Formats: sequence, C-alpha cells, structure tokens
Amino acid sequence: MKNNPRELAVIALTKVFQNKAYSNIEISNLLKDSDMSDADSRLMTNIVYGVIQNKYVLEYELKPYLQDKKVELWLDLLLMSAVYQLHFLDKIPDHAVLNESTEIAKQKAGRGAGNLVNAVLRNYQRHGYKELPKSNSVYDLSLRNSIPRWLVDLFIDQQGLDKTKEILSSINQPSHVSIRVNTNKTTVKDLQEALDKQGFDVHPSKISSVGLICKSGNLVNTQEFRDGLYTIQDESSMLVAPALDVQPDSKVLDACSAPGGKTTHIASYLKDGEVFALDIHKHKTKLVRENGERMGYGDLISTGAVDARKAKDVLNTKFDRILVDAPCSGLGLIRRKPELRYFRKEEDLNNLQRVQLEILDSMVDLLEVNGKLVFSTCTFDDEENELVVKKFLDKHLNFDLIPVKHDPALDGSMTHGMLKIFPSDYFTDGFFIAAFVRKN
Repeated sequence: MKNNPRELAVIALTKVFQNKAYSNIEISNLLKDSDMSDADSRLMTNIVYGVIQNKYVLEYELKPYLQDKKVELWLDLLLMSAVYQLHFLDKIPDHAVLNESTEIAKQKAGRGAGNLVNAVLRNYQRHGYKELPKSNSVYDLSLRNSIPRWLVDLFIDQQGLDKTKEILSSINQPSHVSIRVNTNKTTVKDLQEALDKQGFDVHPSKISSVGLICKSGNLVNTQEFRDGLYTIQDESSMLVAPALDVQPDSKVLDACSAPGGKTTHIASYLKDGEVFALDIHKHKTKLVRENGERMGYGDLISTGAVDARKAKDVLNTKFDRILVDAPCSGLGLIRRKPELRYFRKEEDLNNLQRVQLEILDSMVDLLEVNGKLVFSTCTFDDEENELVVKKFLDKHLNFDLIPVKHDPALDGSMTHGMLKIFPSDYFTDGFFIAAFVRKN
C-alpha cells in the first residue's frame, strides 16, 4: 500500500502525534518516496491537515461508537481520517472510505482490527454527524475549533471574546503560499507576470510591497526560484527587515537567523555594509549561507553557530542594527503548522519569555549608541511580546522604545509603537515587532 493515500495519511499522522513531528515535513518525506498521482497526493495532504485541524471534533463524533474503548494511536487516527472523509469531503464515495479503511486496519493488525473499523464506521454512517454545541463557553469554543481549552482561555483573557472567535475561525482555513520578491534582481510586476504565465495564480500582498501571494503550487520548483528572484516567506515576516531601518553601510547582527529569509531581506538593503547571521545549530547556518548565495548576497552575509544568549561572550564587535527574531511558542503559525496547538503547554510561555530576555540581554552591549534593536516573534501572546518589552525596558534604562517603521496601511495594527498582527487580520501568520534605540 505504498501508494495508498489513506494509509500514507495515517502514517504521517501517527508520526506527527507520536513524535511531535511537523506535518509538512512528514507529508513531504512520504510524497518523495511514493509515486502517487497528483490527485492522490492532494487527497493524502488534505486528510493529514484535515484530521489535525479537526481532531477534537472527530474524537467527539467517534466517542459514542468507541464507548471509551482504548485503541492504539494509529487505529484511532485511521478512524478519525475516515470520519473526516465521510463528513468533510463530499466527492469521495462512502463505500470507498469504509472499504479501504477496513482493509488498512486488516493488513496492519488482522481481521479483528478490520472488523472493529468496519463496525464503528457503519455505526457512524447509520446515525450520521452529531451537531456540535454552539455556545461561547470555553469548552464549546475549544471543541468546535479543535483548540486546547487553556489556549482559548488565554486568547479570551488577552484579546477578548470577539477577537478570540475571529482568530479561531481563521486559523483552520487553508493557508496560502507567499513569496518575497528580490527587487535587486527583478520587479514585483515582472515576476508576477512570469509566474502567471506558468499557471501560478499570484497577486500582490496587502501588507508588503515586495510580497506576492499564491493559493497553491510548488513555487520552489521554478527557474525563477533557483535564480534567486524570490524566496518563500510569510507576508508578516516581510515587515521585520524594514523595521530595522537598515542603511547601505549598516553593520547588522541577525541573532536567530535560520533559515535566512530575514537575513537575505536585510542584505537586500546593503551595499558597503554586512550582516552577521547567528544560529545555535551549525547545520542551520548552512541553510542561511545557501539562501544567501542563491539570492545573490553571499558576499554580504557571514554566519556563526552561536547560542544568541552567549553572543556577548563570543563577539568582540559592535553593530549598527540588531535583529532578535526570538524563539517563541509559534502560536501565530497555527494555520500552517496546525499540530502546534496540541504540542504547546501553558508553562512553555513563561520558559520562552525567559529565553527571549536572556537573548535580548546578550545584545545590549553589542549595539552601538544610537543603534536600533528590533525584537520580533511569530506569536500574538502578550507574555512573549509586550511583557518581554516591558521587562527589557525596566532592566535597561539606556534603551527607549521607538515606533516600528511600517507602512501607513498597518496603522490599525500599531499599539504604543509596537506592531501586532493577528492571523485573522490579513490572513497571514500572527506576528509581533517592537523596536528600541540605545541612548548611551
């Protein structure tokens, strides 16, 4: 069954939930080893993301028919994938779902497993989809949107009920692909026309002047990508490099740089300057260098495998600009990495805040007087954002918060000079940016 999309979907899902693996990586690895048709590849991908995004709903629908019976993880996921297809995918015949799911179970664990799957799915088919509760209680919002209750509580506490409902309804919608145009090699208009001719349906980003959006398609497999005319990057993260206000001769430190999207964006502003890119993992600094070479900035970028928290002990130079794109919970990425919602724990937020402050503390003496420091995360959680800014400023009185440099179209996302974008605002990743200047 090497090329059975339903079986491969269960294999991918099992790896995700058993090993806390990223769904996009597991899907990619399985697709490389198969020779499925495009239609079957899409089906497999759809099932994987659909089950992750609707896990609580699918468990709720199956519960009456399993009657608290403990089943192995792969079997539970097989049943969830089948119910997902039966309810959410209207172009697949029910008999195909039932027959193949039963056969997968039989081949994996024998006739008994096959009989169990067949009985549960026929029972579900007989009784139909059970309507979900519709209240705005934390439990019901958690169930309907398949988001852990502690996260719903957090969102309501920080953003209020209406904004929380808006965020939750947004993050389970299919994501799109966004690319940042290398305007030193081409124009946004010319690249859009070139990709349109190849069948990609692309249109300009609403929040970045160098961004293009594509609903679907493999944008890594084009000559334009290989020639460094663009890189894959979320629209909201395209706002970070402009916030640094980089000058042509700036000496810039990118403290947490991999895989290098922001590094190459910084380099695009340089002529006589340089950007030094750090990452704690040596193999990731290789990605940054490769990205830099492909985009044509290899001579402007140098790398170092350094823990950003120890940068002050390793580096003996000062910088005009420093970017700390800090490790975070990644809650702003849930649309593209839906499994993150299940892997994060409440205590992670406090632990990550501590790491973020340690990194920022390590940057203080590396920045020139009147230099600018930008702090960014791909989360919209206050504990990892505004509270980090407050604690940093309370400790370092020689730093001032300054308004983030941004396009006027984003004025509505600015609060106290800081930029915060929610996943529901522009259908991008959730993101946060704050900027500081060193006074003395």
